[in-house]
Amino acid sequence: MLRYVFLELFTRLLMKAYTYMSHKLEHVMELNEENPDVLEMLRLQLSEFEMLQSMYPADSEIRVDDKTAIASIQNCVNGHFSYEYLHSRLGFSLQIFPENCKTCVELVCQLPHEYPAVHPVVFTRAPNLSRATHSKLNEALHDFILGLPEGEICLYSVIQWLQENLGQYQGEIDAVCDINKGALPKQEEDTVFTRLWIYSHHIYSKFKRRDIIDWAEELKLSGFSLPGKPGVVCVEGYSRPVEEYWHRLRRLNWKKIAVKEKEVQDIGDDDINKYRKFHCFEEKVFDARGGKGREYHMDLGKLYEFLEQHQSGHIFHTYFGVEGRNTTQTS
Repeated sequence: MLRYVFLELFTRLLMKAYTYMSHKLEHVMELNEENPDVLEMLRLQLSEFEMLQSMYPADSEIRVDDKTAIASIQNCVNGHFSYEYLHSRLGFSLQIFPENCKTCVELVCQLPHEYPAVHPVVFTRAPNLSRATHSKLNEALHDFILGLPEGEICLYSVIQWLQENLGQYQGEIDAVCDINKGALPKQEEDTVFTRLWIYSHHIYSKFKRRDIIDWAEELKLSGFSLPGKPGVVCVEGYSRPVEEYWHRLRRLNWKKIAVKEKEVQDIGDDDINKYRKFHCFEEKVFDARGGKGREYHMDLGKLYEFLEQHQSGHIFHTYFGVEGRNTTQTS
């Protein structure tokens, strides 16, 4: 009870601080509307996270992805090194506990350097919810974030929304908790193998490239990514983690991204590794050539050879509308 009184008082102070930071952000963006000061964005991130840490002080409630990232960002904004050498970002996860339930929903927050001038990357992990319910929860959360005013510092609002709206999913959460028996029901079995062939206008961002790899490893997916212009991603595995991967990926800020082809097969209880075309997930680089600005292009002939080696040469035409040719062929 005491904690809830504290949270109520703290929330009032927090909202006053949010109002101050929002006004400060508006001022910064007015000064440079085309290119907001990234260092000022990072300062606001650190201030916001410090307040959230005060609100959720227990290590079991909030967990930072990389504890060295906070120090690196702080050193950068303090001028100890140039922004171009900042290779860390602020990311954390927060445990949200619905009342009268033994399970929890994990809120994952990853902040682009330009946040809050751009939306944060936010999604939930809820392994004990059904695929349909978890998808609805993430979609609703995403819609809420998109509905917020542009440039608004929003992490506390996101947490508050999740706490207030989890009740809509309480029926299934109660079933998952199985409070009376004190045990969780067995997760629904996934027997469908899925492979997605994804096309992007470009993949340059070091953070997107890291997410593409890290999420695949987290979800136990195999495949590959090809950065540059255009960008290519292939992921394969059980349908639920593949769909979760695509849900996260398409929520990032893209000029253009789409699934070019989706392969689906019910494999029953057969060994999934028999259906994989790739043994792990890796980023591929094929003789990158520089272009304008930060643009760079890969050798598409070598991409075709790579696809052929993995029994996927036909996908080249799906991606680019022409037949593939390897680098040993002459015109």
